Amino acid sequence: MSKQSELTMNDSINNMLVVSSVSNVNPIESYDPEALRNSFHSEIRPILDVLDKLRTQGITEENVNIPMIVVVGDQSSGKSSVLELLAGITLPRGQGIATRVPLILRLQSCLSEQDSIILMEYGSVKEMRINSEEDIEAAINAATDDLAGSNKNIRDTPILLHIRKPYAPDVTMVDLPGITRVPIHGQPENIYEQVRDMIMHYIKPEESIILNVLPAEVDFSTCESIRLSQTVDKKGVRTLAVVTKVDKAPEGLFEKVTSDAVSIGLGYVCVRNRTPADDSIAVARCRELELFNDHPDLRNIDRSMVGIPTLARRLVKIQSDMVRGCLPRIRDQIHEALQKRRQEMSNVPRSIDSVNEAVAVFLRLQNEMLNMLTQVVRDGDFSLVPDDCTLHYTARLHEEFTKFAEDLGKSGLRLSQPSQTDEIRQMFSEHQGVALPDFLPHTVLHQLVKKQIDSITQTCIFLVDRVFKYAAEVVLHVQSLIFEAYPHLRDRHHKLAIQVLNETKTTTVEFVERMLAKERTVIFTTNASYLDTIAKINSAVETARRSNQAYIELEVGRIREGMFLNEAVPTTGWYREAWEMKVRIAAYSKIMQERLADEIPLEFRNALQRTIVNRLQELTMMQAFSSPEELGTLMQQDSKIISRRVRLQQRIDTLKSLMLVSGTNVEE
Repeated sequence: MSKQSELTMNDSINNMLVVSSVSNVNPIESYDPEALRNSFHSEIRPILDVLDKLRTQGITEENVNIPMIVVVGDQSSGKSSVLELLAGITLPRGQGIATRVPLILRLQSCLSEQDSIILMEYGSVKEMRINSEEDIEAAINAATDDLAGSNKNIRDTPILLHIRKPYAPDVTMVDLPGITRVPIHGQPENIYEQVRDMIMHYIKPEESIILNVLPAEVDFSTCESIRLSQTVDKKGVRTLAVVTKVDKAPEGLFEKVTSDAVSIGLGYVCVRNRTPADDSIAVARCRELELFNDHPDLRNIDRSMVGIPTLARRLVKIQSDMVRGCLPRIRDQIHEALQKRRQEMSNVPRSIDSVNEAVAVFLRLQNEMLNMLTQVVRDGDFSLVPDDCTLHYTARLHEEFTKFAEDLGKSGLRLSQPSQTDEIRQMFSEHQGVALPDFLPHTVLHQLVKKQIDSITQTCIFLVDRVFKYAAEVVLHVQSLIFEAYPHLRDRHHKLAIQVLNETKTTTVEFVERMLAKERTVIFTTNASYLDTIAKINSAVETARRSNQAYIELEVGRIREGMFLNEAVPTTGWYREAWEMKVRIAAYSKIMQERLADEIPLEFRNALQRTIVNRLQELTMMQAFSSPEELGTLMQQDSKIISRRVRLQQRIDTLKSLMLVSGTNVEE
């Protein structure tokens, strides 16, 4: 943009903010394109130039809503015909839904045919030039098929059609699919919901001007488009109604548009649709003029409410008034978007240009990783990741260790199972002669304890696998967060983390195996809970017998069991001795399970903390500097980060230019 044009743009914005209103335009009696152009060119065009500048710079990507006219209507209400007459071009027509994707139509006036241009954008296609107006319909159909398929499906991906031609009204309009409730030609069953949601997306912003297209032959209050527009614009302050097909139902139209039963705040404009009998759009406009001048039911309607030229004038003025009112807020939103993009840019790692800078960045990232791992793993401090529960390390480990203790308690024998008492009695029978008749054989006790150890071995191994798998996930997650911009460095850290964790896992498995081996070899406890548990069980059984209870409940460790006394507790002979041995094994198992439930998690916590906080840090520092020339390779940034930085800088530059255009200091 030249310095002179930039100054002109700044002046136009400042003028727009102080101009009180645009002069009312007299109702047209005939279609005079020269008068239409001259009537708004000097005052309204500068406003629309700013609007176009904002739009072409992609301001909508920053969630800044720019005023535009949204055309809505029921299926076959005549929307496309209205746009054709306004733009002077031919648009797709047909049975069912002719418009299947949003068509953003930007009309712009120019002084001569030499300045005319037709451009289309959609999807990945940018600024596709269309040679002539006769090719527009085919180009739109091809783009629609490309976006939404060749059937009758719809898709909320817009086609942008920019038409610059002499005497065109300077407006931007969005043509949307017509509202339909009955799926046709393989359309999805929820076609109505899809169309409704698309319409609501465009008409909900307060900056949108709703152009509601209503066929003359229907009751306006029954139109679905009226119902939708009233949900977002209850008083109709930004709704303009276009009544189409007036030649098909002229009787009573005067009363319908003057009574305003559906609260159209911006009023009505009645138009005649182009028909197959009209040789051209120019002929259609002439016949429209004749219709409103000559028809006895239509000529009584005020001239400010009829005709495409009147509609063009109304749309241009309404849009320019809306733009003028929104410009201060748009300017504030641009400023907010600029600050947001600057903040995002500050969080994107800078590119590294030297070995010294690479070393400095590496040491900083190493320190960040160590701090985060220390907080998460050693201190249980989740302030850096409050919402990421996967990194709440101590809490997740506590859940694992609690489940481990519960699983230990569920393993082994049950006092309530008579079959296990039978098994112990059989063991007594096989060990006769090992001890005196009035002593319980120690060999049976040892064999039963070994059996208890066998029942919990797999539980302990499963715990090792789960805990180390989770610890690896935490470490790799933290490394990915810290080294996101440097994939080679991240992968190196991942490799080292897996290596040292596997080494620690091996030594931890050996620790668990030694603990279980000790439990198998030596039966020992000084815990008073052993004798207390035996006493409580015997006391409960005796109390039940004295009170003739048939059913009792016993609690050993984490397990509470219910049993029928005469089935579970023998009273004589070897069965009585088997029961006594069973009670002792249950009491000792409780001690042993509690011992393992504490010692194994304690070893895990200690080993993982030493590995993650100390060992991993030492290895990564040592290997990173073992070959300094390799550090530069490790510090190469991810291409996505580079692209993100470039895109952010482009958005910042664009927003700065828009701030300058709006007369605001970009450094504010």
